[in-house]
Amino acid sequence: MNKTIVLLLSLLAVAFVQAKEIPIEDFAKKSQFKSTRISPDGEHIAFTYEEGSEVKLGIMSLTKKELLTSFDVGPEREVVYFYWANNERVVLLAGNITGWLDGANKNYRLMAGNIDGTKRKELWDFQRSGLRIISTLDGDDERILTTKSHWQDDDVKLHYLDVYKAKLDYAPDSPEAVGENAGISSISVDLNDVPRVAVEYDLQDKDDSSDDISRLHIKNKFDEWTVLQLPKSRDEVPNVYPLGFNVDNNKFYFASNHDLDHNGVTGLFVLDIETQQIEKLFRHPDVDISGAIRGAEGEVIGAYYEPGYPSYYYLSDPAVATEVKFHKSLRASFKGADITVSNYSDDGTFTVVRVTSDKNPGDFYLFNRETNKAEYITSSMPHIKPKEMSVVEPFAMKARDGLKVYGQMTIPNGKELKDLPMVVFPHGGPYGVADSWGFDWRAQLMANRGYLVLQLNYRGSGNYGEDFQEAGYGEWGTKMQDDLADATLWAIKQGYADKDRVCMHGISYGGYASMHAAVRHPDLYQCVIPEAGLYDIELQWDKADSFRNASEAYKNSYIIQSFGSMEKKVLEERSPAFNADKVQVPVFLIHGEDDVRVPIDNAYVMEEALKKAGKEVKTYYKPDGHGFHVIDYRIESFEEIFDFLEEHIGK
Repeated sequence: MNKTIVLLLSLLAVAFVQAKEIPIEDFAKKSQFKSTRISPDGEHIAFTYEEGSEVKLGIMSLTKKELLTSFDVGPEREVVYFYWANNERVVLLAGNITGWLDGANKNYRLMAGNIDGTKRKELWDFQRSGLRIISTLDGDDERILTTKSHWQDDDVKLHYLDVYKAKLDYAPDSPEAVGENAGISSISVDLNDVPRVAVEYDLQDKDDSSDDISRLHIKNKFDEWTVLQLPKSRDEVPNVYPLGFNVDNNKFYFASNHDLDHNGVTGLFVLDIETQQIEKLFRHPDVDISGAIRGAEGEVIGAYYEPGYPSYYYLSDPAVATEVKFHKSLRASFKGADITVSNYSDDGTFTVVRVTSDKNPGDFYLFNRETNKAEYITSSMPHIKPKEMSVVEPFAMKARDGLKVYGQMTIPNGKELKDLPMVVFPHGGPYGVADSWGFDWRAQLMANRGYLVLQLNYRGSGNYGEDFQEAGYGEWGTKMQDDLADATLWAIKQGYADKDRVCMHGISYGGYASMHAAVRHPDLYQCVIPEAGLYDIELQWDKADSFRNASEAYKNSYIIQSFGSMEKKVLEERSPAFNADKVQVPVFLIHGEDDVRVPIDNAYVMEEALKKAGKEVKTYYKPDGHGFHVIDYRIESFEEIFDFLEEHIGK
């Protein structure tokens, strides 16, 4: 056969695969395999998996490749996280399953059980006190080390928890805050499980935030706690995020912005335990340090951050050269993907690596460092075929006032990036939350139906430093909304999106932004699909679970932070329900009837206002929480979303 014909047929075959319409259910299903940790002896893997509407913990033998036992934590309950306490026993945190963005009571319980399913026991009931596991204590098979916090206390304190008897004992090695209005927020242990560094935040004068300071409590070589006040050259308290220690336990790494004269992004710092000198190692100009990269002993070997694609900074210390080389080799083995190393066996031979990308929700591999071979274990969503998914491209642009903002586009397969119908998909939160490069099932589903999906980290989002987040304070419905409009106009100007085929769909704050888009920019969008959004500000603040037991002062401070004012006129101007007459495009309201974070009364009020104003409105209400948890509702709502999109901006 002629080579040209063969090539043409191949290209047609690829185009056919790219254009394949994948069932909504494949995207809406939950992850079957969520997270893993290998046992200290490297013989077993503990993993969370979804079965029906619950998340359970399984234990698998690596030699026999068979499931030993499964921990069912109750109806409509899920395993949130877990650790190996020793080779025979796992500790896990269980909580209620609610809406995916919900603030409903999780009813957390810390539990433990043996890998053969025996000796299951509740260790702690999170009611008025919380526990945070900070070490599983190598060499101690009966206890783990935790910090305990009580809702009335400013300090966290170290405690030992017996994982068999559920007995909690005070560990007499916690530092004491030195400030009058101060509290110890975290305590870090070194690689030998010795408490070595703690972070203290001191509010000093509670009525004046300009004098707030941060302190590090450092245990010196004489086993004494000493105090180092972090310098600051601005009013706000410096942020400190502990990362961990080096292999010799004489250096402590943390992320912070204490060296800046403004609230910029966090950089990577190292503290010399003996000299108490601090050195800045790295800072990206625009984005925060997201976390630490660790070696086989748990030592810090670098840090990761995300200015668009996942990025890495590695330490130059010769002591970590081998671990850095190994981490780089893993990245080289899975090009175009992001890797996460869960933990290592005690001898450093085995580890479980999770590989994700924009097209891949996650594959898990068992890596043997002696043989330098990776063995595939399973996939998070095995029904998802990465080759059929859409590429996610990061972008950066300037808002109308010159502020640099980042975002990403999910581009439909088999489509030229030109004059596409577009769905603007703002994230919830809004403050401190950010969309990141990776697999987003909603964005992928919409792209699979041929829509360009634009996600913007508007001002107020996390990951870009405190200045960027604070730029969103007081700007609900104004500059935050304008950022989304500017990104929409940018995509149109670039020729990516058809100006006559643009819709906005978001959830939670994204639902508010979607509804308010039709108020503030009525000529820019052809339709809006608000989900679980708030539309009457005063109603929301009166009924939401977030403020049910809060003082008036707390409610008011949050309103001022969000809207910049308590004036009724301002709040009504920012409430879409009071501006239904300005809406010029069709609206599709989606909401969970059991939503406690954003009560469905918001949707009822918005629907009534739109109908009273003679506007076109469609609704989909179901008995679920804040962001649909029930798979059938996810599927059904998207069936109707696509009907709505096709009607108003085309296929």
